Parts: sequence; C-alpha cells; structure tokens
Amino acid sequence: MDGTQDIQPRQIEAGGFSTRYWEAGDPAAPPVVLLHDGAWGADGYITWADVMADLAADHHVLAPDLLGFGGTDKVVFLDRPPYPFRIRHVGDFCRAVGVDGPAHFVGTSFGGSMVLRAADGTDWDMASVTSIGGTGGPWRLELGKQILTELEPGRAYIERVTELLTNDLTGFEDNVDRRLANSLLPGHYGAMVSLRLQHPEAPPVTRVDPYPATLAQARCPVTVVEMSDDRLMEAGWTAHVKAAAPQVEVVHMTGPHCPNLTAPAETADLLRTIFERAA
Repeated sequence: MDGTQDIQPRQIEAGGFSTRYWEAGDPAAPPVVLLHDGAWGADGYITWADVMADLAADHHVLAPDLLGFGGTDKVVFLDRPPYPFRIRHVGDFCRAVGVDGPAHFVGTSFGGSMVLRAADGTDWDMASVTSIGGTGGPWRLELGKQILTELEPGRAYIERVTELLTNDLTGFEDNVDRRLANSLLPGHYGAMVSLRLQHPEAPPVTRVDPYPATLAQARCPVTVVEMSDDRLMEAGWTAHVKAAAPQVEVVHMTGPHCPNLTAPAETADLLRTIFERAA
C-alpha cells in the first residue's frame, strides 16, 4: 500500500464558499498546507497525493481545492488579479478547519506563486513558505503560457498539459484521467477562461505590481525551488527573486516543472529539510 488510501476528502464552508480539501496525518502534528497547480483539471489530490502520503507520517497535511477548481465552488472575480481572492480564501479555509499554530505553506506552479504573493502581507499564520516552480507570476516562457491558456476539450489536450508538468506521460495515466474528469465539472471551464474575457472597447487597466520587492518584507522563512528541466519558466528565474529579497533561500533541483508528481519522495525529503531549518 502506498499510503494514499489514507488521504480523506472533506468538505467545509470557508469564507462563504463550499470548499473541498484533502487531509492526512495526525491533527496534533505540525500543520502543512499544500496548494495545487493552476492547470486545467487540477485539485489538491491530483497535485499532491504521493507527497501527502509521505509527509503524513509526521505532519498534519491539508490540501484544499482552490476557488474555481475540483470540488470547491467555481468562483472567480472578474475585476481583480487571480491571486488576492484565492489567498484570502486559503486564510478563511485555515481558520475554518482550525489550523492550530503556524503552518508550513507549500505551493507548486500557480500555488507556488500564491504562497510567494502571500508571504509578506496576509493573515496566514506562517511557519515557512516554499514555492516549487512558482515564480510569483513573471519569468514564464511563451510555450507554457500558450498551451495553458488554449483550454481545448478532450483527453489529448490534458495529456499535453500533463506532459508540460512532468516531461513524460509514462505512469501518469491516472493523473490525466482525474484532470480530464475535473475539467468536465460544471463551472470549471468558465472559471478558467473568464479572466481572459475583456470588453473590446474597455480601456486597458494598468496595475502597479510591487512583486517581487514585497518578498523582502516576508514574515517567515521563504524558499524557492527552481527545476533544471522546467519547460514553463525561464532558466535562472530564482536569481530575480534573490536580487529583490536576499534573505530568500534558493534550491536547485533536478527534474521537470512538478517534482511533486515525478519525484514525490525526494520532494517530501526536501520539504522536511526546509521545515526543520525554519523551526
């Protein structure tokens, strides 16, 4: 048995939104909150199951489905960027489930960008923040941006997305099946494409984005993980983060964009090291 059978799906009201989350480990153990990627069909289990099963040996692990994804309400806000309302929802989720004491927050890809954006000014009770392959938004390659916004129906497209995350589809048939099923859930497609909808005559909106300078004011230890064979992000993107926030720890890891999928045991070991260092 691989331990994933002990991961339990649960539902809770968080910030007024019905929220599904995945739970494993002893609730009395140190809490870890895992945030999933933002590719079509993602959810907490698809992204983190094997890592959750590993970390559950000595941590209380929680992986919520973000707003618009999986079993959580398909809610988006059309007049604001994609991070702030989801960051607020994660804070509401942590309070709703009763996270007791500072938690380690880890995100991959879009989820990694979320935790970096939350590191300086949210009400999350943070022991540490770790982003795996999530830059905070900038320094993305055009190939990834193009494919991840096409949102074509059917299994072939989901396979292309999964291959971007893993660089090899071998062994990820179940991941593809689950993403495909999630992509067909009522409201998910609308939530994914809605932020691209713009009135053709509306004036462009210019927003001043203080990131990544905000990371210099992070309220906990921050680690960013750059992958050697990442097809979604510019090589060396972590240097931009380090220049803006010298206290951030940079880790280089061999593999594709999502080592949580391709090397879960190695990823869990790295996270334990980061947690111990933060403590």
